[in-house]
Amino acid sequence: MVLYKVYSQEYRIRYLAHPCSTAILFQISCLFLTFLPPLFTSYFTNGFYYKELTYSEQANVSFLEKYNLIIDSLSSLRFSSSDTRLNNYFSSSYYPSTLKTYIPGDINGDDIADQQKITLNIILPESISDKIINLWLIFQYSLNRYPLINMETLGLISLKAPSSLLANSTVNVYGQLRFHQREPILSYINDSSIQGSIIDFGTYSLVPSFDDILDRYNSRNYFTTFDQQYVQWSSSSLSSSTDSFIRLTINVVVNTGPQLYRYVPNFWKEFRWTWIQYFTSLLPFFYVANKFKEFVFSNGLVRTIVRKSP
Repeated sequence: MVLYKVYSQEYRIRYLAHPCSTAILFQISCLFLTFLPPLFTSYFTNGFYYKELTYSEQANVSFLEKYNLIIDSLSSLRFSSSDTRLNNYFSSSYYPSTLKTYIPGDINGDDIADQQKITLNIILPESISDKIINLWLIFQYSLNRYPLINMETLGLISLKAPSSLLANSTVNVYGQLRFHQREPILSYINDSSIQGSIIDFGTYSLVPSFDDILDRYNSRNYFTTFDQQYVQWSSSSLSSSTDSFIRLTINVVVNTGPQLYRYVPNFWKEFRWTWIQYFTSLLPFFYVANKFKEFVFSNGLVRTIVRKSP
């Protein structure tokens, strides 16, 4: 009958047993009781892998000096854009506008711009009282730590002009540009759905649909919104009575502070510290099991054949 070594002591004493013996069953039981308890403890406390992580980062945000200004009412549409193609599309509703100033600022001194001050001027032939104003500001948004993202994003500002406005009007808008994500960012894959411009002229044969553009943008996995925090309107009469045009000045302050981002780590990041915890907790189990087996075999509590080496 074949004999198997089930235990050895000090490299001189060997304990042998038949395959279907109590010594073999005892050794298998000790094996399970040594390795499984720390395994279950580590798994049910923290798990073995990071499926999703979060981290804080100050994103690099810059205004691309691209904007669309839509003043809408029940009777007419007034449009102005930094894109000449859009101005040509809406030539019948176009009114001239200019980007007067764009000043990025670093408030917390970390050498990353976290505030954008933007001023727009537009000249209109009539008052904008009770009109709806939609301003699209287009930014370049990038993350540079664990996940790498570089995409064009939108800050949509929606305002309603008060009824008491005079000829020269100014509106000051303060808000936060916030990042939204429908799923964690894959740190090892470039997402093609966020590449390219927000307004893709190749998908439109004639005039772009703004509703369709917004629907496509808001259905992306990653996008930004402008959280409006404060709005102040002011107006004054025209300085010259012969000037029949209405001037609207829009001052926007866009803050972009640090945010929490969800991402899926790569393989080495997934190999979390629980494995270290497992091997650490395995050591006392291994020590106790060896002492227990030494006691059982040396005292003959299970039937074995003892052989001593010279």
